[in-house]
Amino acid sequence: MRCLLQVRLQTLLWCTGSAVMLLFLIQILIQVYSEDLYPHAELFNHEFNGNESIQDVEDIVVLWWTPFTGQKGEVRHCGTVKCFFTEDRRFNNHNLTKALMFYGSKFDLIDLPLPRNGLIYDWALLHEESPKNTPALSHLEALELFNITATFSRYSHFPLTLQYLKSADVLTDLKYFIPVERKNELLSELAPVLYIHSDCSTPLERDAYAMELMRYIPVDSYGKCIQNRNLPEHLADPMESMDSDEFFHFVARYKFTLSFENAVCDDYITEKLWRPLIVGSVPIYMGSPSIRDWLPNNNSAILAMDFRSPKELAQYLHVHNSDITKYNSFLKHKLGVEDEKITNKRLVDALEVRKWGIDNDFDKGNFIEHFECFVCEQEHKKLKGERAIIFETSKAHYNCPIPVSPLTGVENKANWWVDQWQMGKCEARVLRDYVGAGKTNYDYQEFYDQLRHMLLNKLC
Repeated sequence: MRCLLQVRLQTLLWCTGSAVMLLFLIQILIQVYSEDLYPHAELFNHEFNGNESIQDVEDIVVLWWTPFTGQKGEVRHCGTVKCFFTEDRRFNNHNLTKALMFYGSKFDLIDLPLPRNGLIYDWALLHEESPKNTPALSHLEALELFNITATFSRYSHFPLTLQYLKSADVLTDLKYFIPVERKNELLSELAPVLYIHSDCSTPLERDAYAMELMRYIPVDSYGKCIQNRNLPEHLADPMESMDSDEFFHFVARYKFTLSFENAVCDDYITEKLWRPLIVGSVPIYMGSPSIRDWLPNNNSAILAMDFRSPKELAQYLHVHNSDITKYNSFLKHKLGVEDEKITNKRLVDALEVRKWGIDNDFDKGNFIEHFECFVCEQEHKKLKGERAIIFETSKAHYNCPIPVSPLTGVENKANWWVDQWQMGKCEARVLRDYVGAGKTNYDYQEFYDQLRHMLLNKLC
């Protein structure tokens, strides 16, 4: 849209040659920019080139402490207010710096802007990924250092629960859908169940469950984990092709898809669920305990943990694989009458109120830009004494309990991720103690020595 407006502007100037018209059109262009086209980040007014004095900045400063966006510095309008966003740490002590932002997957326990200085600065956390990346953030002792959060939890201040779902329409669309009659014909060359993963070390231990299930029902397993079939050459790298139409058509041929997340966290729901729902393959889901709150309707997925064992699940799958009516009962979001396709009001409402987009939606912008603006708006309200919400962080903002085996329901001491969760708990407590004590600095060795002391003495 920006390019289109620029082309039209240049064309009109060429036609008129009028300086008056130039000024008039520039005013129109600025007005259009600042109103409707970019509600997420309306106008880039000024870019900070790094050579200017930081004192030249006169707007509220939001500093990314974690290098993440690559911004040297830019002023951006957020609704009726504006802020200066930067990664330049020289702004840490700027008198207009009001918020520090951190990206959870790159959060460095040793590299923090200390002392914390109470709530002079808001600390804002963006953490949309699984607990594999930063185990310490699975624990309240670390989470409560942040008073503004954007996580996959519906309870965070800026929820990202549906970050992998573009719209409700893609769930009902028949673009990739293959009728069950054709899928039954394909059973001569395909297993009824698809499993495709290349991350073979996960807190959930999903491979162990999949291997046990394979004893009782055929499963085509692609990717690097328990592979028994090869992907077509043009899909050989699923990380590169997983969002392509070709890959979606490939998945659509299967009657069932094992949709197993990396980890078990409330509201942590990824493309592993949405992809099979979009293409019309029935998901066999394992992951978020709160998944029922987000399904299109009450019968759109099979929940693995509803069954006492993989064997019992396999028996259920055999029954539904051999009965067209029972199988199609899981596809109401594709085959049902219009008002029965999506009956989950929570899902519909969450998608309708969401202002940001996914898949490079340039009109709406992404959740990073929108979260930046959310923080900016809160800082302006705080400065004016208008912020009614007291921002605090609770366990519900990132609820990822200690991993348990999906086969036994108890902790598997041989699972490396159990140790990582416990280590993360100790890291979080050391971090809390250091920040709470007003430490100004510490290095890796000091942190590690204290961590080792707490682990050896079972203090966490």
